[in-house]
Amino acid sequence: MPGPIILIIDATASDYDTLAAMLRQGGYDVLPWQGPGADINAILTSSPDLVLLNMQTAFGLRRFRELKSQPQLHQVPILFLLETFDPDFAARSLEIGAADFLLKPYQASEVLARVAVALKVREREIRLEMVQDRYRRLFEESPHGIFVADHAKRLLDCNPALRAILGYGEADDLRGLPLAQDFFYSPADFQLFQSLAAQEGEFSKVKVRLKHRDGHPVSVLMSGQIIEGHPDRIVAYTDLDLDLTEPPAHLPAHIASFSGRPVRKQSLLSLISRLLPFAGNILSVLKLTELLGGRYEKIKRLGQGSYGEVWLVLDTEAVAEDQYYVAKIPFSRGYNNMFRREAEICRKLAPHPGAVQLVATLEEGGRFILIQEYVRGRTLQELLEQGELLEPVKERLLLKLIDVVAHAHRLQIMHRDIKPNNIMIGPDDTVKLMDYGAAKELKERDISATMVGSRPYMAPEQIMGKSQRRSDVWAIGVIMYLLYTGLLPFYDDLEKNLIDLILQKEPVPPRQENPELSEALEAIILKCLQKDAAARYPDAQALKDDLLRHFPDFGRQPITADLLQPAPHP
Repeated sequence: MPGPIILIIDATASDYDTLAAMLRQGGYDVLPWQGPGADINAILTSSPDLVLLNMQTAFGLRRFRELKSQPQLHQVPILFLLETFDPDFAARSLEIGAADFLLKPYQASEVLARVAVALKVREREIRLEMVQDRYRRLFEESPHGIFVADHAKRLLDCNPALRAILGYGEADDLRGLPLAQDFFYSPADFQLFQSLAAQEGEFSKVKVRLKHRDGHPVSVLMSGQIIEGHPDRIVAYTDLDLDLTEPPAHLPAHIASFSGRPVRKQSLLSLISRLLPFAGNILSVLKLTELLGGRYEKIKRLGQGSYGEVWLVLDTEAVAEDQYYVAKIPFSRGYNNMFRREAEICRKLAPHPGAVQLVATLEEGGRFILIQEYVRGRTLQELLEQGELLEPVKERLLLKLIDVVAHAHRLQIMHRDIKPNNIMIGPDDTVKLMDYGAAKELKERDISATMVGSRPYMAPEQIMGKSQRRSDVWAIGVIMYLLYTGLLPFYDDLEKNLIDLILQKEPVPPRQENPELSEALEAIILKCLQKDAAARYPDAQALKDDLLRHFPDFGRQPITADLLQPAPHP
């Protein structure tokens, strides 16, 4: 395997032969000789790892600047070749960027040693640049708050996520902050941190409180790893997503004995020790996870809409077992009233098993947040993408869907956004109608003057901004049509064309798409899809009553895991 490539420039032929022989003997690959003043552009494509340049020529300084201007040589170490020793000239060479110099008469041991050192320094510089890049990525891109502290006395560095958690704008606003007085909320919180920094071994998700800029407490979870047997003990995280294929070679040998994921641990240890040697004899790199309401840990963002985002959260105060919930968080306090209305609707629907249960509400940073049950399972949209559903599953989920919508209608609540993505089919024969963010209480009026919903499932009057309970019936009819034909009754890629179809065109009778569909079920579907709202069922209860009158056993078979497998193709 060839060694590093060496380029010798502007040396005499005899000097080239001498140096080339020494370097080749040392295992280096030396490029062919180019006489003094030769054009080097033709050989730069060889990408040398190190350059030897005869500096004591009439154009030596100009040649050096020419080399440094080449992108492929910008960071390649250059050693100057000196005919005679001049301390001022040698010092000036190092000042302007030479890696080292070699003095005639050349000695093989010295040449090989200085070349090896220059290459090793460059290797370490490249490695450090990689580590620094990962350090920046770690700090800047992590969604968790991360800070560096020296022996629990003062703050050295922090990332944007932590600044956002604590209400600070710039990193300099936090740097140098005394931990005991201004970073931790109380002496008890600071003492807990000190006890963690003094122990040996791992600690995971310990709840402490930090001090927000305006003085209120912010609850966070803190985890770490204490490195044993090292004079500069380090508190570091093991769950950081550092993309290193192998650990840096200069790590202390004792670190390699750690269990778990050593590459990540070693990478982070190297990062800390290389970048922050000034941190004292205990250096803490801590990742903090903010708790909603001082209790719920954000685990994963599930999605976002026009007004807020949805997170999977963990209840850190659950005793018996881990309890996962869903947090709905508005983007700003300007949407708080909308989220309060949704919370009130969820409370009213609560007794019904088909409605998502509201667990708690809380305010964080001025925003009104809903904590709801986490419904496990798959959406109807996901099941449809997997394949055709079996008849018992179609009937059961339709019956349960109609039942929960009927329950809402009895309470004067319309959903306004019934679609496959909002219908969850879970274990134990559960069907949940999700997301009441678009729902509305009718109170004394029977019509809402707002256009809300998803276009392919919107009734004509809903498009015109006049939603009513019969609009939910239309959406159920669209879903029934989709389940029994595999098609939407109205669809076009262009929204304007889609709206025209919904407002003006009659749907293709579903029996034309699926001749096995009974005439009675086709009639029910088409009644749901009457463009004149008055010709539809007045509410979901009337639809359910008519469906069971024609099909008394409709939806009676529970949904089991085996029934959720895709139907075989004919």
